[in-house]
Amino acid sequence: MTTAQADRHAKLTEQFRVGIRHVRGMGNLLNEAVTRATLIEPTLETLGYPPLYRIPEYHEQGNAPDETCYLRPVDATPGEAAIILEAKQYGTPFDTATSGGRPDSPDRQIQRYLQQHIASGPNTIGVLTDGVRWRIYRRAGDADTNDIEFLDEYDFQSLDRVRRPALTESEQPVEDRLASLVELLARDQIEYRTVRRRRPTRNLADILFEAITANPQPENIVQCLLDEIDSPIQTNLGEDVTLQGKRKDTHDNDWQDYAYAKSVAITADNPALMDEVGHYAVAAATQYEYDANNPQLSRTDVALCARTFASADLSNTAVVFAYTVAPDDSIEGRLAVAAGNQVNMTVSFDPKLPSPSARAAINQVLRTIRRTDDAIAANRLLEPLEVAPLRHRFYREVAKWTGDLQQGKGLAERQAVLRHLIRVIFTWILKEENVVPPELFEQAFIRVNYGDDADKYHKDVLRFLFHQRLNIPRDVRDTHDTADIDQAMVAVPFLNGSLFAEHSDDDLLDIPATQYWNTDADNPGLFTILSRYHWTTDELRPGESEQTLDPELLSNLFERLITPTREGTQPLRQPKGTYYTPADVADEMVKDALAAAVRGYAPQSVTEAELLDLFGETDAELPKMTDEQRKALAERIKELRIFDPAVGSGEFLFSMLIALQRALGKLEPDRHNTATDIIKGQLAGQDIQPLAVQIARLRLFIAIIASRKNALSDEEPLPNLEARIVCADTLETFADPEWRADRPGRFDTANPELIRALSELAANRARWFAAHTERDKQAVLSQDASLRDRLRLLLQNQEDFASPELIGFADSPLYNINPEPARTDTRLLFYSNPWHGFDIVIGNPPYEALNRSMTRDRINALKTNKRYQTTNVGDLYSLFCETALALANPIGGVVTMIVPLSLAFGRQQRKLRSVFEQSCHEINLRHYDN
Repeated sequence: MTTAQADRHAKLTEQFRVGIRHVRGMGNLLNEAVTRATLIEPTLETLGYPPLYRIPEYHEQGNAPDETCYLRPVDATPGEAAIILEAKQYGTPFDTATSGGRPDSPDRQIQRYLQQHIASGPNTIGVLTDGVRWRIYRRAGDADTNDIEFLDEYDFQSLDRVRRPALTESEQPVEDRLASLVELLARDQIEYRTVRRRRPTRNLADILFEAITANPQPENIVQCLLDEIDSPIQTNLGEDVTLQGKRKDTHDNDWQDYAYAKSVAITADNPALMDEVGHYAVAAATQYEYDANNPQLSRTDVALCARTFASADLSNTAVVFAYTVAPDDSIEGRLAVAAGNQVNMTVSFDPKLPSPSARAAINQVLRTIRRTDDAIAANRLLEPLEVAPLRHRFYREVAKWTGDLQQGKGLAERQAVLRHLIRVIFTWILKEENVVPPELFEQAFIRVNYGDDADKYHKDVLRFLFHQRLNIPRDVRDTHDTADIDQAMVAVPFLNGSLFAEHSDDDLLDIPATQYWNTDADNPGLFTILSRYHWTTDELRPGESEQTLDPELLSNLFERLITPTREGTQPLRQPKGTYYTPADVADEMVKDALAAAVRGYAPQSVTEAELLDLFGETDAELPKMTDEQRKALAERIKELRIFDPAVGSGEFLFSMLIALQRALGKLEPDRHNTATDIIKGQLAGQDIQPLAVQIARLRLFIAIIASRKNALSDEEPLPNLEARIVCADTLETFADPEWRADRPGRFDTANPELIRALSELAANRARWFAAHTERDKQAVLSQDASLRDRLRLLLQNQEDFASPELIGFADSPLYNINPEPARTDTRLLFYSNPWHGFDIVIGNPPYEALNRSMTRDRINALKTNKRYQTTNVGDLYSLFCETALALANPIGGVVTMIVPLSLAFGRQQRKLRSVFEQSCHEINLRHYDN
């Protein structure tokens, strides 16, 4: 130890001893100011950070750390901060929120500052302290990831005693810890580390953030957007920058003032992006009027603003910074790029604490627009704010993490890994929505409670959270062995949903802590990966993109991982027979199907376009209808039963849910039609892949959470979706629309006893949807088993209609967390009395040659026993189309499927065309007869 270090060590020892006795004696008079003055500020000065080297930020804008410490006086250009410090009152819990609405815990707060603050850099240390406990973090990873690594926590409570001439052996470890803290945080040590490393070039986005914070005027921001000089900002664009004053956009949203300037030349493959005058990009800044009732900067407003600046009267492309300034001087902003009809933008951010993704994207945009030597392609300005690159990076990272855990494992273990991943990501989203306490995912909180036993986290914390909290009502929960963990989990709601029910294969996994928190660039932990991204429960749609991850992305990810999980192959291989349906394609198909299904129930005066608008995102007014007509149309919409025979990740069912909510919200503005009610009464789907079924359920779970205005509570757990989205082989459906059990008439009218048995089974299974306690679930399961025994006995006594489908149904239990696919007719799985068929059958069937996907015996059985007419087409999709026609309501039913273009002209597809023509001809005749 050097002489300087020894002096600091001795001085800090005395400071802590005196300071701790002082704050403990304050009682109710103690506050953060006392802690700072007594313990924290003297410590910083002793470590080599006198006031001249510090910027106290606690009295400035609200969303900022309490102190930034630099290596040199701040009246010069201080550069990167050495320490970012968040101070708390003595005794403040670090891992729990201290005010209502569950804001960040102090632990998460300092990590966010270290990750996002404009003074933070690769050498910056983060410190969270109450004067006695000092929790230390550091930046890890590259500039685009800014991962945070927890280093250690130092606690000097035991220094509170009368000083003795010499230290005993038991006291020595505390003194050693103090020496370690001095060595880590002393200014000369940090300075030594810093000068040995090459300082990175300043991030252009940081310069913009500094300019906005210092002078949030539109002309200043535009100058900064176009500035060619990294530092300092001294640009005079003269007449090129024009402050125009207040005006309105096309939707009458006020812009307080704005400025713009024409900048670098651009090129584009699409001539529509060019104007006649010249090929220019517009740099603009727009200040919106602050609205206390709606303080969030609207994505729609920013898109309108960007499109206006990119319109023909100015130029063809625009880079726009839109922002609002609240009465407390806090700023919320978005950077948007418009080219043609496309607008991409960052998530909303505070320029003083921008998100890592916003920082990286804005830096790339600025580097592009400041290049004056070459013409710039318009799409290069859009690319940094695209969602797709962000998603592909996420796919790669998670797929590698999953593949590493699955490598060399058997099928059961590989499936267990993927099931665990589904649970973790869903719970992470719940954390982001403030439903689950964030400290349960914080490395520091776990290390403090488990120390060297942190590898127990997977089984002792995560699995306990899943199985003993999220899946168990409060009144029957067990206590966690660790008091702090148990206290943190008090706030965890009972969600039910069976997503978190224990599975026998869960015991196959024992994941070490490094797999969650590792910050190594080549092998990041799962939580390290997830923390790099913004998450939302809202589904994004093209045209107004944000750099956030939404449930659609998760669906795509899990679809990519399903087949590799089953086959043990490389993670991002295209799943066999599976093709992901883009959200915009699903949306259009859903609107078309719904409009066709209700066409006969809408007034003749309502046009096709107006019906499509009813289910679309447009804000157009409702078509003219009387109250009675509007009510009748709403009732018809609520009667629709929709089915997806190859549900996959649930894209079509989700789009249906959104479209139905949208239409009913317009027709019945005073009535709340919940997502839960729509799913229960109207949506159904099945898939042969057990994990795909879990993903589809997850997609709808997230949709339910997103639709609820308030945080989830014990009074509103998630429903069980096992009876609405089932694991079953769709091709076990009897392909004849008039399917009967070897008797005249349809299967549900063949025998009164059969009708009663099927009706009782269906009614009991409907109870499962809202069976929230284990007692209720067991009652439904017990009754289901009893009713299936009675059905089995009925079939044995009346063998003349005991078809394979009915026998298979009697053998299909309602619920198993990872079932083998049910092998029975879809009409039995979703039975209703009387059976009319589904009003809409919609989906994207699998595409694969039959001779690759099944044996010759299986193909012959489908043709002979199930009466499929299109096996000669030779592809799975043709059989799914035939199934869809069999399941659709013969009177007015709608079938909407994605099929290859060859259906219209291919010689092999002639039989499938014939099947379509026969079914559609019958439907059309009945429609016209009415």
